[in-house]
Amino acid sequence: MDIANKVYNFMKSSNDKNGFVPTVHQIAEELNIAEHEAKATVDQLKESGKIKITDIPRKTIIEFVN
Repeated sequence: MDIANKVYNFMKSSNDKNGFVPTVHQIAEELNIAEHEAKATVDQLKESGKIKITDIPRKTIIEFVN
């Protein structure tokens, strides 16, 4: 499984289980990858349309498209 799928699955399962998406730092720590790699992967998921990120002051909403 490539890193994008691992990040997506971790974010989705965390959201389903806990009701919120983990931070980039938490993703990197859980998957044992560099923080910049986790951020780049989240950006890649956003650009590919697999997730939608809506930034509102003091609140960020992440939706899972698939």
